[in-house]
Amino acid sequence: MKTNINRRVMAMIARFWAGVLLPWQAWEELRQIKARRYIVIPVMLNITFVYLLFRYGLSGYLIAQFTTLIDSRLPLDWHWIVPGIRRILDIVAFVFVTFMAVRLGTIIGSPFYAIIAERFDRKYLAYDDTPDMSFVWSIITAIWFEMRKIVLLAVIWVIGVVIQFVPVIGSFAGVLWVLVGSGFTTLLDYTDASMGRRNFTLRQRTALFVHHLPETIGFALMVTPFVSFPVINIFSIPLFVCAGIGLYVRHLAPTPGSKQPSV
Repeated sequence: MKTNINRRVMAMIARFWAGVLLPWQAWEELRQIKARRYIVIPVMLNITFVYLLFRYGLSGYLIAQFTTLIDSRLPLDWHWIVPGIRRILDIVAFVFVTFMAVRLGTIIGSPFYAIIAERFDRKYLAYDDTPDMSFVWSIITAIWFEMRKIVLLAVIWVIGVVIQFVPVIGSFAGVLWVLVGSGFTTLLDYTDASMGRRNFTLRQRTALFVHHLPETIGFALMVTPFVSFPVINIFSIPLFVCAGIGLYVRHLAPTPGSKQPSV
């Protein structure tokens, strides 16, 4: 009895560790399937969008207009504060612009992720269960996914705020809810290149995540912090999308004829 429990615990730890290692194995996996050149394009798109949005968007026009307005309204002896305000706004704008840019890069780069996903499928799966998808349709489905994800994030945020008002355990439960919600949206985000092509519903995706909980927890814990940092996420997000493809084909993909997990 004790031996069986120990084996199960060790198996769970091994599965968790497999999920943790997936992001670090992605670059080598891309070399094996000769797909590294396809990930360069989304990275370049991210860099381009960050530059254009920051140079000609928030920083180039809006922030300049805002600081000019403040400068004109302040007394002369308070003008020293304007450069500090400008720096703070630049930092906030850079974080926001980087987030928006990588989302645009993910949408426009979705056809290239689809190519990478096809190569992963050929390597790991003995069957083809994905419909053919055109370049334009790949972008349309990516936009639709982003819209649904924004709604989901809003719902998670609202529920988190409500939980904060629960007496005694509200603060702890609210933080726990945010952590679980962040991990869940990370899994949705970085497995969409595989699951979106197969038209999996939210319920089907959730069932697969729960059924393979050790791997998905390990993956989410490793990926979520890295995609939150500006500049780093310009390069990490395309690689983690590929890691999410690896998570699906190596661990989540149902075997032919098997019963679909349910929640």
